[in-house]
Amino acid sequence: MLLNMHDYNHQNGTHRELFRITDVEFHQFIDNGLNSHAFYDMPTAPYTLVEKLREPDLFLLPTAIRAHLENHFPSLIIFHGEMPLGKAAQCHFFVPETENLTRTYILLFGQARHPAFKIFGKTYLKFGKVVIDQDADILGKIYPNTPQKIKLNNEVGMDWVRRNFQSLPQVVEPNLSK
Repeated sequence: MLLNMHDYNHQNGTHRELFRITDVEFHQFIDNGLNSHAFYDMPTAPYTLVEKLREPDLFLLPTAIRAHLENHFPSLIIFHGEMPLGKAAQCHFFVPETENLTRTYILLFGQARHPAFKIFGKTYLKFGKVVIDQDADILGKIYPNTPQKIKLNNEVGMDWVRRNFQSLPQVVEPNLSK
């Protein structure tokens, strides 16, 4: 689960159907040992007016998602997102139960810039459920326990997770030259 949440390439594949993310524009990764921050933007392909009229919830989706992930290894990730209607913070808590089972809890906080944000607040919760369902579905498909043969762009977060798992409980100095 942590690899998935720190794979900054997965959004435009796993969540493409809902958000229509076309690209991940990665800006910065700040490594503070067991705490890190990632900053990136995700432009999206627009929905047509007809699609939005059929599903009014789609009016709430931004044309670009501006993301800041605040990571606290190993059990908390806070997604800070900014949208035209307001700001949101999704707090993802991971509670391992067995070697192959992790419970995920999400707290969603929002700060409205527009009255529509308050009216459609429950819709944002539905979007959160869709994201979790998509992430859970993809976990067994793309993160097998086999050695990695190629390195993709935007994998600094995954490297951070692997390094911290290998060294826990000790904090290892960041090595960003790899």
